[in-house]
Amino acid sequence: MSKLCAGFGERIITPPLGVDLCGYGFYLDRKAEAVLDDLKVRVLFLSDGTTTLLLVACDLIGFTVEFSDRLRADMAEALGLPFSHVLLACTHTHSGPATQALPGLGDVDGAYMKNVETRIVEAAEEAAGHPEEAECRSAFEAVEPIGYNRRSKDFRDIDPWLKAAAFRTKSKKIFLLNYACHAVVLGRSKGVSADWPGAWIREVERAGAKAVFFQGYCGDIDPVTQANRWGQGTSEDLRLYGDLLKRRLDKAGAYAEVQAGPGLAAVEKRIRIPLDIWTKRDIEREAAAFEKKYAQFPGAERFAKEWKKEALATYRARRKAPFLENVPLQALAIGRLKMLALPGEIFCGIGLKLQKALGPFVPIGYANGSIGYVPSRAAYRDRSDYACYCAPMFYQGFPFAPEIEGIILRESRGVLKAIGSYSV
Repeated sequence: MSKLCAGFGERIITPPLGVDLCGYGFYLDRKAEAVLDDLKVRVLFLSDGTTTLLLVACDLIGFTVEFSDRLRADMAEALGLPFSHVLLACTHTHSGPATQALPGLGDVDGAYMKNVETRIVEAAEEAAGHPEEAECRSAFEAVEPIGYNRRSKDFRDIDPWLKAAAFRTKSKKIFLLNYACHAVVLGRSKGVSADWPGAWIREVERAGAKAVFFQGYCGDIDPVTQANRWGQGTSEDLRLYGDLLKRRLDKAGAYAEVQAGPGLAAVEKRIRIPLDIWTKRDIEREAAAFEKKYAQFPGAERFAKEWKKEALATYRARRKAPFLENVPLQALAIGRLKMLALPGEIFCGIGLKLQKALGPFVPIGYANGSIGYVPSRAAYRDRSDYACYCAPMFYQGFPFAPEIEGIILRESRGVLKAIGSYSV
């Protein structure tokens, strides 16, 4: 086997002022008024002489599966790679522009999205253009949590592990970083920011290295700042989190495990997930309940009426085909280091169950598209649960069936086991 080679590329993807920022409520007219720090796309290119992986992370809230498929295909064709060997993920910052059509959560700027596509491809080509022979080390390090479970309001069912791989070449050191916590420290600020993942990478860069960050399974994990004073996090909090994670990364480096001549591999599978299509009477009732529950948002009434109209118009067709199709599950391997990329806001406990059954791996959320929240089965018992019953209204209109946890667990085990037969 040839030795491992690694390359890195990046581009700035900061939006122009005036674009809609995404998240935190319905029709808030939350537009960018300042740039607190630049948003970037960062790309890690890896090749072992036989197999190549392209790992792309964007400081954005998320993409549709369709957009991701098109862009992944473009990069695969440009670089001569199999489609399944390209990973396209987002860090899920809420201080960035709207990048997928979610009713009430900001309008997508078409010109900006075209620029994003161009910059992503440029960064990928840069990473692939000058790879260098690299030594690979990996480490998992437990850290003082920067996140808490926002459903249980404590530290149960959080993933405490900082997961990292370091690729040292003759000219640079490139980190692959992973941790699970929503990038929402700054709340409803109208400043553009990569939030805490960006702060962590800036600390790494100050030490002379490069880094690509992949968000973990953080569907129910928020920063601790939100537990103390919701939406009132500051730039100082970002620096605190960035410094903490950098110090723990340095500590992990002292115990990192060398991956001698690591083989690369990737496997992808498409699945479908059942939807719970409500009756017409349920649609009427849910719209009224939504309007009442979220009355504190000025746009709640408008959202409820528009959702009800769309749900009733598509009711018959959805009852005939009550599924979300073409959901991508991707497993990748760098030697013994395994990664599982899933397209959405996965509840952290789902990843913990997989790791208990199959051993440690790098969980990557918001990957190759975003289908919204993927809750645990237990969460569906609470009819007021936002992730189970509200958020689906602006993703696919209707909730996923409670069986979604079992489906994700079963199918994820399959692709993780499959990757083990390809990697070395």
